This record gives sequence, C-alpha cells and structure tokens, in this order.
Amino acid sequence: MPEFKVEPSPIGRIVVAPNVPPGRAVFYTTGDFPGRLTPDVARELTTLVATRFGIDASLTTCTQVHGRTAARAQREHAWSECDSCDALWSAERGVALGIKVADCLPIAMVDPIHDAVANVHSGWRGAAQRIVSETLETLMRETSFSPADASAWLGPSIRACCFEVGEEVVAEFAKSYENAERYVDRSHAKPHIDLPALTADVLRGRGFSAERIFDSELCTRCEGSIFHSYRRDNKSGGRNLGFVAQ
Repeated sequence: MPEFKVEPSPIGRIVVAPNVPPGRAVFYTTGDFPGRLTPDVARELTTLVATRFGIDASLTTCTQVHGRTAARAQREHAWSECDSCDALWSAERGVALGIKVADCLPIAMVDPIHDAVANVHSGWRGAAQRIVSETLETLMRETSFSPADASAWLGPSIRACCFEVGEEVVAEFAKSYENAERYVDRSHAKPHIDLPALTADVLRGRGFSAERIFDSELCTRCEGSIFHSYRRDNKSGGRNLGFVAQ
C-alpha cells in the first residue's frame, strides 16, 4: 500500500495522500493546526494549495450536522461555507473542498476522467445513514462521475482499536447493513466498529477498484497520534481538515 507522507508546511505538518492524479490534491492537516476557520485562515489554506500543489482554487467547507446531505461546491472569489451538509462535490476546476474531522472519517473521491471530486464527513451517524452511497448517487446523477474511473482516500480517523461504541450504535448500523456484524470487534468489554473497513467495502460494492482505494490506516485517537481527537481531547481539541482540490 502506498504511504501517506507527513511533510512540513507553513501551517505545520500535513499528511499528503499517495497516487493522486495530476492536477489534483488530497491532504490532511494535523494537530499542529487548530482547524478553526476564518477568512484569514482560509486564505492561508488556499495559498498552501497553490504553492504546494500548484492548484489555484477557492475553498468551500460545510456546516456539518452528522447527516447525509451532499452539496455542490462552485468556484468562488473567497471562502464559502455550505449550510447543513456533510459532503461536498464539484465538477469544476479551481475548487478545494474542505471537511472538518476530529475522529470521524474523511473520504475523498476523484474521477480525473470526468473532472468530478467529492469530500465526505462520515462519523458513525453519517455512516449509519449511508452517506457514502448517498453522495455517490448525487455525483452520478449530477455529473459524469464513474466509480470505475475514480479513486478514493480514507483519511486519518478513529480506528477499530479505539472506536468503542454501545450496542445501540451497532443496532443502528445493522438497520442499514445486513452484514454489519462483520465490522464489529467483540473482543473488548464493549463493541468496537471498523468504520474504514465498512467504507472500503461500500466503495467496492459501488464499483471502485480495490487497487484505487487508499487507506491511511492512521488512528486519530491512539496515544502518540499527531492529530486532533475529540474522544481524547474532548471540547479542548481542534479539528483536522481533509482536503481534495482540482
């Protein structure tokens, strides 16, 4: 599996995804960066996208509500934030899509043939509502996005080692996935869920090639993690930002 590489940047360490098609970028901020957005911070981020990745792009983020709505992003003159959504998509060049996470799973998707990209915020609530499938339905309805031509990246998130949940959460997953128990580790006192494994299987089931699904395998919650974690730091922590740009 190609490595996600940690490298320095003007905003602190970032993690750069592998095998990203030319003219696109997928990367993640770390605990070095608080992840709280203002117009000035947004300009820092678009400057980084331009200088490090050579992409002149406006930034779109969203006010996330742990739902399953995917909103269209368009090239703007400055930073814009879509209201009440948990996924962003675009078929325009010159856009950067930002997702805020602090244990939830960021999922970037790029179809370089049809210039379509998406970025998804998937916590357990969004996953239980099938947000990845909902986003793909929107992409394929509104653009020429083809999973057969696309790649996906699963960014830093809480992993099965640390993702302890109650039986009520397992029950919510079972409502949406017949094989939900496959992703539950019951070797602990309470169930642990492997959300990245479930997500990778959903992507494969929707037509993504296994060879083009890249998992960072990075846990935000583990001790020694370089990322913000809500479960570890509670409200005192910041947010990691996951980006896809073209």
